[in-house]
Amino acid sequence: MTSQEQREFIRTLYLSDIHRHFDGSIRPATLWELSEKYYSAVPGLDYEQFRHYLQWDESQDSTLLDYLDKFHVPLQYTQFYDNIRRISYELAEDAYNDGVRLLELRINPLIHRRAGLTSRQVLAATRKGFDAFTETHPDFRVGIIVIAMRNHGGNMARILLREIVGEREDFHNGAGVVGFDIAGHEAPFPPVLFKEAYALATRMGLKTTAHAGESEGPERIWEALENLGPDRIGHGTSAGQDVELMRRLARDGIYLEVCLSSNLQTGAVASLADHPLPKFLEAGIKVALCTDNPTVSSTTLSREYELAMTTFGFSEDDMRRIARMSCQGTFLAAGCPEAGGG
Repeated sequence: MTSQEQREFIRTLYLSDIHRHFDGSIRPATLWELSEKYYSAVPGLDYEQFRHYLQWDESQDSTLLDYLDKFHVPLQYTQFYDNIRRISYELAEDAYNDGVRLLELRINPLIHRRAGLTSRQVLAATRKGFDAFTETHPDFRVGIIVIAMRNHGGNMARILLREIVGEREDFHNGAGVVGFDIAGHEAPFPPVLFKEAYALATRMGLKTTAHAGESEGPERIWEALENLGPDRIGHGTSAGQDVELMRRLARDGIYLEVCLSSNLQTGAVASLADHPLPKFLEAGIKVALCTDNPTVSSTTLSREYELAMTTFGFSEDDMRRIARMSCQGTFLAAGCPEAGGG
């Protein structure tokens, strides 16, 4: 199958992205415009030089920490209600134009509060942007996953959950909070620190996922399963090193949110050919193919599907199966529509 034929086939699928970050998905052109309007985030740059601070540069970036550095510039402009609302609308539009019809977007409200917004105001602005888009695109469905940063600690995670309880999906006619997650540098902050926060999220009626096994080994995934009881695992790449862990994930129906380009860039895998995605499928593990951060990784969901087909020789039936699983893994209350089969 040629690349063009692959792209035409992918356009026939019902695409769902259930692992995409707010601040890693902002249009560079929008950030440049805001930089020109407010103040220059990095003085003395032209637009192409500015993009360097937002997107992965394989000539000098090589680790997860390099990847996380790409979020510093966007944060200067996501502290204001109208900016967040605009960016959320554009995120929905970009996903829709790529063929995505079901989107779960992740955001940590605390890091967008430096100009005085509350956590609820951050989420309200996000919801307003999404709702404005879905008003004219009723076939697009979207939910919000709230992230607690590992370095903020377990107590702040619980405080955040109490702050945002009123933003739950079932309290609103449109977009709302459907899940809870932890993210950030894995090594210094084990999952056990967030055990009480995850118990609280479950009592609040939220579904849960957790970044684990991206920069650390399978022991971090085991710890997340034992201490947090998540419905899904973000990345989980190192699970491919542990046969017993893969059996556990398959047995319990725990989803792995797979992000090929991101996993390569952060060093989770040495090459795309080394990615354990085929191994996960063979083991009977449920997977969702996702983007992580389209701007940082210079990718789209349709490109991630194309990478999977090209790298692993997946057939059309394989990709239909992945598209179906990706949709069925959603936290949205209404679940996956019939179109999820592709």
